[in-house]
Amino acid sequence: MERKIDTAVINRLQTRTLSQLLIQHSPVFIKTYGPGSTATASFRGTTASHTLVLWNGFQLNTPTLGEVDFSTIPVFFTDEISLQWGSKTSANSGGLGGTVNIANKHKFNEGMILDVKQTYGSFNTWGSYVNLGYSGNKFIARLKAYRNSSDNDFTYNNIATIPHQEMQQKNADFVDYGVMPELHLRMKKSTLSLVSWNQWSHRNYPQIMPNVFNNTKEYADNNFSRNMISYKTYWNSGRVELKSAYFHEIQKYFLETYTSNDYPVTQNNSLNESDVFRQIVDLQQDLYKSWKLYAKIQYDYEKVKSSNYSPMPELAEGGLVGSAISTGSTTGCKKRNILSFYAAVDGKIYKDLDLRLTLRNDIVNEKSEGFFPTATMVYRLPFVKGLNFNMGYSHNYRNPSLNDMYWNPGGNENLKSEKGKTIDFDVNYSCEKKFFSLDMRAGLYYSNVKDWIQWVPTNYRYWTPKNVSDVLARGLELHLKADYRYALWILSLSANYVYSHTTDESEYAQQYGSDGKQLIYIPMHHANAFAEAKWKTWNMTYSMEFTGKRKTSMNEDDFFAFDLPYYMLHHVTLGKQLDKFRLEFRINNITDEEYQTVLWRAMPGRSYEIYLEYKL
Repeated sequence: MERKIDTAVINRLQTRTLSQLLIQHSPVFIKTYGPGSTATASFRGTTASHTLVLWNGFQLNTPTLGEVDFSTIPVFFTDEISLQWGSKTSANSGGLGGTVNIANKHKFNEGMILDVKQTYGSFNTWGSYVNLGYSGNKFIARLKAYRNSSDNDFTYNNIATIPHQEMQQKNADFVDYGVMPELHLRMKKSTLSLVSWNQWSHRNYPQIMPNVFNNTKEYADNNFSRNMISYKTYWNSGRVELKSAYFHEIQKYFLETYTSNDYPVTQNNSLNESDVFRQIVDLQQDLYKSWKLYAKIQYDYEKVKSSNYSPMPELAEGGLVGSAISTGSTTGCKKRNILSFYAAVDGKIYKDLDLRLTLRNDIVNEKSEGFFPTATMVYRLPFVKGLNFNMGYSHNYRNPSLNDMYWNPGGNENLKSEKGKTIDFDVNYSCEKKFFSLDMRAGLYYSNVKDWIQWVPTNYRYWTPKNVSDVLARGLELHLKADYRYALWILSLSANYVYSHTTDESEYAQQYGSDGKQLIYIPMHHANAFAEAKWKTWNMTYSMEFTGKRKTSMNEDDFFAFDLPYYMLHHVTLGKQLDKFRLEFRINNITDEEYQTVLWRAMPGRSYEIYLEYKL
């Protein structure tokens, strides 16, 4: 199934990250370590590595971790965002939970482009954004640039100390900045596009609550350049698109802990450098009547140089020979080739009944992963306009990440790919009247992932990944969107609710008594709501986020084995349009809720932000 994020939402949240947008306007659960720290997405009770992220059709999931940090994706660099799950994810491997699509769209004949935004908020948080260019009849040239920084030194209640203490967060400042030049050319029956996404970030990481009195230095630097070229040509009954991309990324992570005498006792100085080439040929052709053919061939080449991919140290009876920590001493290089074939047909098999069939085969390092089919049926009730039923079956898989296979110590080169099967059933109803529009959806899903990769402890003081889990995920999803227009008033309401029950039913889980229990950090209940009222040049918005309780460990005997309590956050914005200027004032977490999304990670209380925009 598929859902597009409203363009008005994207425009309203241009100075936010993609993680912040999804938290408030989608059924996706975001696990965040706090402002300026990692934020990952979870579809339908799966993990971050099971969420596929595509940029203009190219996979962004890193070959090292196999996931994406959504806090590094500025909404400002996107024009279109959509979500896919179930059978809609069949065109690419890896999206066992779902897919997030972000794209750069262009419109010709728009004239001069100038859009400048400035924000300032609590904890000395600054954001500057500029979009400059020109859109003509035959070409578009534009440049987007931004810079976002914060001291991130909010006050919080440290519940890990006895007695509890109010403290100010330290060593948590961050700075992100980036540029994205674009060029689009229109010819008689074709278009040529070039886009370059370049970004740099430096982030200091604060200590977790129990370690605030330790002397620790921890930070990460992440720099990348993502470049793509696309040529699309059309004819009366179809089109073909040729796309090529090159991604270069450097990730540095540093951790050093000192004694009271400033003597370092542990150190991790990790450096990863990846080069990824992706090539795609995408075809669409009309067949007979309503039937269409879709075909895609894709070739991916991934290469990673890492200080963590050095050869495994020799094992001796009773443990490791020599030091257990030798990161940064040597560098290993690993490569992977993936060739994918995909085909789909869809059309009407009856007046009100649509059918879509797909088939994909991937060859990884000259070894076939097998064939993965999907089928989707859509039935529209002829006597109730706007009501339809969707049913789908999908079969997909995910390759182990290079870290899973080659991390030193612990990597397992014998890992098998994870394979998942999903059944979906949705009911959708939509209507549009003169002053009112309504869109409602209710869906059920059931999925089973075999050979789920899990890192487990060994006898040698490190962990290793194994295909030990057999995970069942089942749940319910509800969505509502309504708009009402009367005179000078526009009222909008949207809401999402997700129930996810995800358990490990493998023999390994039964052995340790964790079978049938909800997986850690996956809430059974997750919801959000958004309301907006517009009157003339004024507008006011309210948003709510609800996250249910989450387990922090599957082992009941673990010292930290307890549930993180549920929390609910409320945010309010008041805005005014003044000709070409726009001014907004925002209050986040207006009830000053005290909460944790990850164990022992402090989160900010009430905060404020001012937003000013000038747009031609």
